[in-house]
Amino acid sequence: MAGFDKWLVFGGSWGSTLALAYSETHPERVSELVVRGIYTLTRAELEWYYQFGVSEMFPDKWERFLAPIPEAERGDMMAAYRKRLVGSDRQAQVQAALAWSLWEGETITLLPEPETSKPFGQDD
Repeated sequence: MAGFDKWLVFGGSWGSTLALAYSETHPERVSELVVRGIYTLTRAELEWYYQFGVSEMFPDKWERFLAPIPEAERGDMMAAYRKRLVGSDRQAQVQAALAWSLWEGETITLLPEPETSKPFGQDD
């Protein structure tokens, strides 16, 4: 591969899982390993992100994530979304895909939103 025997492997978030898996599978090919925002896809991590945990940090965004799912199905959001995303109702698929994508895109950072943040020391 391009004449290199070893290379630095880097990954962030879901990429950290891939970097770890690659490094474990091919340790002889890895010179260094750099991971950030480690996400190893454990059930606890998934539930924290898609069921309860991150919801407390972004309540307004969580409400938008809940919106396409009937209350009776909200006990397992991943299953409820899967049902819609692989179902035959095209409108439900699009609505679920949009809500899922917005949830992930809007919650990927812990930085304050520009319109709500104020310079340090500035009060109302």
